[in-house]
Amino acid sequence: MFADGETNEVYLTGATNTAAGDYVVTGTDDVYHFQGQEFTVYNVYYDDPSHNMKIAVSNDGECNSFIAYTGGYWFMYNCTKEGFGVRKSMFNSATIRDGFDSREYQSQSVLVKTRKIEQDQAVGLIAAYLPKLQG
Repeated sequence: MFADGETNEVYLTGATNTAAGDYVVTGTDDVYHFQGQEFTVYNVYYDDPSHNMKIAVSNDGECNSFIAYTGGYWFMYNCTKEGFGVRKSMFNSATIRDGFDSREYQSQSVLVKTRKIEQDQAVGLIAAYLPKLQG
C-alpha cells in the first residue's frame, strides 16, 4: 500500500539515479482526456514523494503519446524521426517552470533513437529520466 492508500498492482519498478530515488509504477482506473483522445493513467511513486506524478498513455497512432503530469506541470513525450523523447511542456506558474533545467530538457528530446517504442519501455524511461529535469 502506498502513502495515498493505493493498492493497485505494480506495473514497473526502477531507479532514477537522482535524489528522487527508486520508483514504482502502478495502474489506475483513471482516464485522462486530451485533444479528444482518452489516455490510460499510471501512478508513479518515488522514494522522495515530492516527485510523485502520473503518466497518461494514448495508444493511438504508430507511436504512443505519453503525458507526464502533476498539478504543477505537464510534459508530452512521443516519437519523431529522430527518436523517442520529450516534446512539449506546460507549467502552472513561472516559479514551477524555473525549477526545471532547460538544458536537461533539450538533452531529453531523444531518449532512445527509435521511431517505435514499447509502452513499458517508454513509461520506464519517463519515470527514470523526468526527475533529472527538476534541477
